Amino acid sequence: MSANPNGAGSVFTAVIASLCNDARADLLRRACDSIRAMAGGMDYSIIVVANGSQVSPQVLSWLASRSDVRVIRLRSASHPLARRVGAELAEGEFLGFLDDDDELIADTLPLKVAEFRRQPDVDVLITDGFRIDGPEVTRIFPPAAERSSDLVETMMRAGWGAGTVTLRNRSVDLAAFDPAFRHLEWTLTVLDLASRYRVAYLDVPTYRYYENTPNSLSKSPEHRLAAPEVWRRLSRSYAGTRYELAVRRQHGVECHHASFEYLQRGQLSDAWRFHRAALAAPGGTSFLTYSVRLMLASMRHLLMRSVRKAVPRATSDASALEVDSRRVRR
Repeated sequence: MSANPNGAGSVFTAVIASLCNDARADLLRRACDSIRAMAGGMDYSIIVVANGSQVSPQVLSWLASRSDVRVIRLRSASHPLARRVGAELAEGEFLGFLDDDDELIADTLPLKVAEFRRQPDVDVLITDGFRIDGPEVTRIFPPAAERSSDLVETMMRAGWGAGTVTLRNRSVDLAAFDPAFRHLEWTLTVLDLASRYRVAYLDVPTYRYYENTPNSLSKSPEHRLAAPEVWRRLSRSYAGTRYELAVRRQHGVECHHASFEYLQRGQLSDAWRFHRAALAAPGGTSFLTYSVRLMLASMRHLLMRSVRKAVPRATSDASALEVDSRRVRR
């Protein structure tokens, strides 16, 4: 196994975006070790983009002691921006990514490189992975019998993590990595790449995605509510293609989910806004029954608001009557 800290001439460069704080130090070490094992004797390099204001000097010192690691310091606490910066600086022939709480699987780089060599017109390689949820281990992609024969259609129904994609570096426009988009960025990035480049799938697990990492961004409500914007953007990417209808339909589904989320929060104007978008999407008539639920919720909201306004007025009137009655008694 040969490590090249500068990346020049390496077969593969892995980019890790990490807060590099003490709480994630052990996870980051595990991630780096997994890249070394993944290389399987091939040349590789690691770029760790330490982003945010909570970076640990001890973690930075440990990284600096590793001959195969190049550290980039970024003051902004933004994982998408950190990945974009790392990708721009990568020198390897092939480029991959890893979150600091996940792992690459040993000896899988030779398999990916062989697939690229076999298909020289492929610029984006998608691989399967393992989802780790406590003791339960499942594959990220559905079994072959349940997958569509069309790779892009299958990709639209899959979950995404950083370890799933490997790029032929210098062949892919890194503008697909939007540094301003903080949630569901891998869904947006990978499907956007699939709309513009030749993509292949290797039916081999090459990474482990850990479902229950504390403080994971993917568990936040904002992460879930980003889906309508992701699919709105993808609707533009796939406009005029045979996937356009499926993408627009998925946009409607995600708008429906967002509407329900806002309904649960009591934010009815946002609930209606996303519901109207869901109705306008292909297949939107299936959400008409939900309109009744939303109307009933709106009527309850208006009724409660009227009651709240009426109570202070009634109290004020009662006080005025009491004052008048006292005057009469005098």
